[in-house]
Amino acid sequence: MAPTDVDVAIAGARAGADVVRGLYGRRLTRIDKGAGDFATAADVAAEEAVLDVLRAARPGDAVLGEEGGQQGAGPAEAVRQWLVDPLCGALNYAVGNLLVAVTDGGDLSGSVHFAAGIALCRAAGCVVTGVDGSPVGEGHGLVAAAGEETHGLLMSMIRGS
Repeated sequence: MAPTDVDVAIAGARAGADVVRGLYGRRLTRIDKGAGDFATAADVAAEEAVLDVLRAARPGDAVLGEEGGQQGAGPAEAVRQWLVDPLCGALNYAVGNLLVAVTDGGDLSGSVHFAAGIALCRAAGCVVTGVDGSPVGEGHGLVAAAGEETHGLLMSMIRGS
């Protein structure tokens, strides 16, 4: 029986995590991405490990990787598109700090940094909007709350009312 998408996602995550764990604490080559941003050899190797899993299990799918960009079929032609960023927080990782965070963007629902978190929150019944309360992708930032009441309270705090 063919693996489900969940099986493929888990296998890809494990492959990337194995690389990240295996290279943690080592001196890593940094790859300059411009504007003060960089990747490490671990970012690239972990993404490649995930891509190997995806190519084997879903060769016709599109992939948007943080390091490798768009690969495979275009998102319009593919059945699905995978968003891959197996090591988010390269600076902290490179200096041996396991605390990581992600900054603000435009349409976060298609971001390699945010898409999985948004999907998981929504599947768990959370309310996810932009910081101004607009639908994700129409504004900036991200607010995730356990339910409508909590979301309303958070929005009141943000608005200062």
